[in-house]
This record gives sequence, structure tokens and C-alpha cells, in this order.
Amino acid sequence: MARRKKYKPAPRIPRPIMNERIFAREVFVIGSDGEKLGVIPTTEGIAKAKAEELDLILVAPKAKPPVAKILDYGKWQYEQKKSAAKNRSSGKAKSTKGIRLGVRIAEGDLEVRVKRAREFLEKGHKLRVVLQFKGREMVHFDLAIEKMKEFASRLDDVSKIEALPKRMGRQLIMILNTEKSQKLSTPNSENNEDKVE
Repeated sequence: MARRKKYKPAPRIPRPIMNERIFAREVFVIGSDGEKLGVIPTTEGIAKAKAEELDLILVAPKAKPPVAKILDYGKWQYEQKKSAAKNRSSGKAKSTKGIRLGVRIAEGDLEVRVKRAREFLEKGHKLRVVLQFKGREMVHFDLAIEKMKEFASRLDDVSKIEALPKRMGRQLIMILNTEKSQKLSTPNSENNEDKVE
């Protein structure tokens, strides 16, 4: 049986304070054409809005005096939903892809991983490069750094190092991003435990 897609409701826009729901005695009113009408009593502002067959909507309730605009409520609501949907779609985080390496990885295997990494970066993904230590390979930390350096240098034209190689347990982790590259320097033996500067 096919799984049903989850229904996602449209984002809720809080209802604005408008017309008779405005309890301030005076408001700074902006007309429907953008003209500033100044500070006037709220009842007078509502009357002006009704004369134009529009609504008086409070846009800055915390201002002194509060700011209200003469607008079409339906049109305003539509524009708010549209901008909320646009913000949601533009705010999606880039996904992170991963590549695994080994200290003794063969040249052919390394080339395959470089090619795959290039594809990920060209599609705009972040890349998490993990070098796994096996057995006694932890002793050869400098070789692992060299391998990471070589991997990053082969992707120099399409990526930059966002996070320098950092040791986490039996792994060495580096993050690459799609911008232009920053050079990875040779490690100092004192810094090997945590981070390569």
C-alpha cells in the first residue's frame, strides 16, 4: 500500500489589529497612496479608510504614536502569505554530502572520490570529508593530514575549506564549501591532537 503524503498547511499569518480593534486614541496615518496624513484621532482615520472602501491596519503598534496604514485587507493578507512562502523556500539549508577516505587509499580510489566530491560541490552541496583511522594508523597522523591536503588541493578550483581537519576520536573531519579555496597549511606536531592550523 502506497504511503500518503503528509499535508502541510499554509503558514498562518497573525490577524492584524485593524479598524475598530485599534484601541489607541490617536494614530499616525499613512494614506493608501503612501502619503503621510499625520497624527489624527483613530475614529477619523477609520472614517477616512471607510470612505475609500478600505481598512485602517496597524502596522507599527509599538511606535509612539502607533502607525496605521489605509490598505485593502485582502490584498495585504495575500502579500503577507506570498512573502512568508518566499522566505520559507529561500531559507532551506544546503544539504551536506559525505566522502570517506582512508590513510592507505589507492590512487584510483582517491580519484573516484575526488570526481564524486566535485559533482556534489558543483550542485551546491557542502562536503564533509571523513578520514577513518584503522588499527595502528593513528600513529601516522602526518600522513592523514597530507592525504586531506592532497584531496582539498584537487578540488581547489571549485571549493574552499570551511572547517580545517579536526581529529574526533578515530576520525579526521574536514568541511569543504563551494566558494574559492583557502590554502591548507602543513600541520605542527603540537596541534595534531585537535586542529590543524
